[in-house]
Amino acid sequence: MNWPKYKHKLNLQLFGGIGFTAGDGPVNDALSDDPKMKQILDATSAIELLAVKKQLANDTLTEVDRRIYYEAIEAKCRTEFGYYDVEHAAKQEAKEVRPPVGFTATNATITVTTDSIDPRFAVVIDAAGESQDICLSQAVIIADAGGQPSGWYKQPVSRVDAINGNNRIYPRSVYQPALDAIKQAGFPYAGEHPHPPTMKGLDGRVLFDSKVPNQAVKFRNADIDAAGVVWAEYKPLDTDMGKQVKAMLDAGLPIGFSNRMTGNMVPATVDGRNVSVSKSLNLYTWDVVLNPAEPDAFTKPLPLTDSAVTEILDSIQKGDDPKMNFLTMTIEQLKAWKAGNAGHAEMAMCDSAIAAKENEQALKDELETMRRKEEERQRAEEAAENKRKAQAALADAVNSLPYDANVKAAILKKGEAITDSATVEHFIEGEKAIVDAYAVGTKLGQLGVNTNKGGQATVLDTSIEVTGNPQPWKPIVDNLQAAFDDRNRSLDTNFRVDPKLREANKGIVDRLMAKMERENNEEYSKFMKSLTDSAQSIQDGVITDSAMSSTGDFAQAPAISLAFMYQVWQDLKFLQLVMAESFSGTTFKIPVEFQSYDLYTQDDFVVGEFEGIPTEGVETRLLEFGAEWLKRGTLVSKESQIEMQKGPFNYDVVARNLANLAMRYSRVMDQRLSLEMLHVSDEYEAKAVTAEAVAATEMTAGASAGLPSGNNVAWVVSLLCGYTTGAIGKTVPPIVRPRKNVWLDPFGRRQSAVINDFVVKKGATTLTRGTWDPISGKVNNGDYAVDWEESKVYFTAASGVDNNTNKPTIQNYSYATNVNFFDLTVPLALTDKPAQYYNRLLERFDLQKAYMGSAPRYVTPDFAIGSLNAMVNIKNAELFYKWASPEGTSFLKGDMWFATRAGLQLGEINAPWAARDKRILIGKTNATRYGVGSPLQIEGPEPYFDPGTQKITSAKQYYATQQSVIATPLVIDGTGKQYNPPYRTIKYYNS
Repeated sequence: MNWPKYKHKLNLQLFGGIGFTAGDGPVNDALSDDPKMKQILDATSAIELLAVKKQLANDTLTEVDRRIYYEAIEAKCRTEFGYYDVEHAAKQEAKEVRPPVGFTATNATITVTTDSIDPRFAVVIDAAGESQDICLSQAVIIADAGGQPSGWYKQPVSRVDAINGNNRIYPRSVYQPALDAIKQAGFPYAGEHPHPPTMKGLDGRVLFDSKVPNQAVKFRNADIDAAGVVWAEYKPLDTDMGKQVKAMLDAGLPIGFSNRMTGNMVPATVDGRNVSVSKSLNLYTWDVVLNPAEPDAFTKPLPLTDSAVTEILDSIQKGDDPKMNFLTMTIEQLKAWKAGNAGHAEMAMCDSAIAAKENEQALKDELETMRRKEEERQRAEEAAENKRKAQAALADAVNSLPYDANVKAAILKKGEAITDSATVEHFIEGEKAIVDAYAVGTKLGQLGVNTNKGGQATVLDTSIEVTGNPQPWKPIVDNLQAAFDDRNRSLDTNFRVDPKLREANKGIVDRLMAKMERENNEEYSKFMKSLTDSAQSIQDGVITDSAMSSTGDFAQAPAISLAFMYQVWQDLKFLQLVMAESFSGTTFKIPVEFQSYDLYTQDDFVVGEFEGIPTEGVETRLLEFGAEWLKRGTLVSKESQIEMQKGPFNYDVVARNLANLAMRYSRVMDQRLSLEMLHVSDEYEAKAVTAEAVAATEMTAGASAGLPSGNNVAWVVSLLCGYTTGAIGKTVPPIVRPRKNVWLDPFGRRQSAVINDFVVKKGATTLTRGTWDPISGKVNNGDYAVDWEESKVYFTAASGVDNNTNKPTIQNYSYATNVNFFDLTVPLALTDKPAQYYNRLLERFDLQKAYMGSAPRYVTPDFAIGSLNAMVNIKNAELFYKWASPEGTSFLKGDMWFATRAGLQLGEINAPWAARDKRILIGKTNATRYGVGSPLQIEGPEPYFDPGTQKITSAKQYYATQQSVIATPLVIDGTGKQYNPPYRTIKYYNS
């Protein structure tokens, strides 16, 4: 396979962290000092690489080190053998050239290949320093009823009645009962790689520290043939280790198995050879050995004749095994031992142990019942003691009160239910408030105050305001918001409340309102004054006699404006990502740092004794942004006005008229906040293009452009964006949207102008730019429109543009360079493993975070957000489950934030936004400012005129208004260069 030669010269300093050193001479490779890395670099085939990978699975390494080696293997395999997957590469290589039968050694790593089922046996030392009996052979595929592979395999896993390489003998009469026991139990343990650590429980049972990723195969049957070979049927599991086993099986490589068992061994002598013979065995399963590295150790076991085995068994039956401990054996093991040792001298003890095991559960149940009863008794005694102490504390507190005996007796009677001394103080304070309020009311009555009107006395000093509830309007606001939600549910079946998002956003609104109060914001003061005045008509959460209930003018109730504002803000998706601030007046002033020199200069500050000392500094100037008034109206019919005049305040009528407006307002604010972030991201180091002549190869007729039916597009032009005519690539950057920008020049003067303007001419005529609707495929209000994300321009027939003599000229535009591209097309080698390929998208976040946090940016992002369709590729990644956020671990609240990767909160937005489904925005929270100059209010009524006849109607028109600014201040240096850009995007494409 021929791979392209890349012409770009690499800066080798970028690879200094992984062992490469750049200089004038040849590049030194420090990786050769690492033996494992040298094995990878020296491997000459994919099979050797796979063998190294399997050996790494056996080695004791940290997960970080293991991951580094695996990535090096994948990189070498991809570069030299043309495959992303080393297992797949080894499989293809094995098909092309089948190695000879036997063992081959390369760099102390053993690759075993064989076409034979004849097992080989050896003893190897694992990473824990323990010896393992290994049975290595090639598996036999088990076919289903249709003759196709069933996914199950059969192969030898052990040998009985033979002396193995560890000088051990497992007699059939001892091994068979142990095998029958695990068959009867349904093979409860999976085969793992490597052997799991063994421990002993408090009850004497043997336990294993099993890890799910290490579990490799499950078993369903096993038997011992006439030659003493133990055959087992198994199936690879869908785990990390199981996939490795499956890869080796698919490549035709042999698999090794080792007994996982415990038992008692006794010494014996066979033909002058000292051996250990199993007197009893507890067999649990067979564990996998993927890459044993001792070829000389593999031999055939020395088989024993029947007479030799009988002689050995007779000799050990006569001996006494001091290690035998029936109390540590399970009941299945005891019964298996009994079946295989008929007439044994210790049979009576075994029977006693079986009887004891059978009664064990009953004893445990009885002990558990006694334990629960004792706990209940202790809890009852503790509760009684706590109540006694609480009542004593209550009596002491009541006796110290300055009330008569009848009042004290009533308080004691009311407090009889108190069981915790900690609650006594709060209870007493509440009772004192009730008694004192009653006494005050009685005295006020004696002074002539009419308590039937709320206990309100005649106001002698109008400068003093007396109120019993600092927020009497709160019940109205809460009820209105509930009515808004009910209305939204009736209009939109997909509407649902996100409590965590609302809690976070409400905290932001409350902090903003409190800040406006501290700063004596003029608009806020007016609003709160009218809100307080309206409280005179609110009693117990009901509006009884206000201008609203008498005239139907709900705009006169500031409580409705407040509820409307909370309803708009509480569901904003992007509010947590910006810094919300208040301001007064007509402009929002933001401090901006102005660097007199290059912010990241390499100057070492070294100055000679007689040299002048250079000066530099940071000036902070206020950058002013003009405030905008967001306004949107709604109509209230005459019928609704009449309905509101009847009876008490009708929440549903208000919600019916305002709920849709609140939802629309919220969506527009989200779009404005997210668009500001995309603006800032795309504007950083954007590339300007002037006088781009459109060639015929860049023009497509609208009828053949795949647009929705009913569109008004005559021609579509693809912008070059840095490419040459006729050679536009797949990675086309987005077009920067024009907008009026405000900045400070090097002298600190405020400047404003339209930046990144988009101008199109046909001949000498400047065409009118409209807006593009991708849903309907229409150009609205113009001769042409731009799809900023797809870098295309759509022309109507009225524009006069054609593919002949009236080709347009793109006079001005800019395209973004602050973009990273990711190919969604899964490579052919990973077609059946797309989840593995999408792991690279997760890794891309790591790279972009490091890129943004390095010079000259030095802004570490903390969030990444995209549409539902854009983020689904991340959720499809194989490693995604490792990064899903546990409940309560995200600093950004709401269901939209679903995972954390390398410090980035990953979120998805289910609403229209400018980036659509092709881009993911990565950024820093609080980089963008959201300035609020006035609380969101409802104003009106105004007469409503029929737009068709211009005649007045009986309906009234109301307006929701808010003064606000959305801006992102950036640090600049003396040359006007921006620093610390807080945003960057990842754009998808398909190759």
